[in-house]
Amino acid sequence: MRLRLLALILPALLCRAAWAGPQPLADEELAQVRGADGISFAVRLQLNRPNDGSIGDSRLTIGQTVDGRTTYTVLKNVGGLIQMVGLNISPQTAADGTNYLALTLPAYTRFTDAGFESISVQADPRAPVTQSLGQVTLNGDLQMQGQLRLWSH
Repeated sequence: MRLRLLALILPALLCRAAWAGPQPLADEELAQVRGADGISFAVRLQLNRPNDGSIGDSRLTIGQTVDGRTTYTVLKNVGGLIQMVGLNISPQTAADGTNYLALTLPAYTRFTDAGFESISVQADPRAPVTQSLGQVTLNGDLQMQGQLRLWSH
């Protein structure tokens, strides 16, 4: 038993790298680091919609001041469920040798009651909404393809 334990621990004790912490890399060394296909994400965003289906009284307000007068754009009851699959972030190298970051658009997105109940412009963001300029509710599926490419300078 002791011999087995010693056989497991001894390689770790002899290896200096096992005791070293993270080491910074120079830009040249960092450029040589290679990974697999990047990082993929699946997102489930459930905003202001409890599992019981109820809707509360929430507001998103954006204030703007023009000529000393402040007004607020009020979005009432922003929420819904948004599910996305196929988001990917990966480092790439262009044909000319420059490096860039590729963000793929989500391959599949589903919206379930996503949007807001009303939009209004008011002097008091906490006042009741008396005149709505409209509402948005999204229900359905969306499929996309393509990339957003980002270069740093």
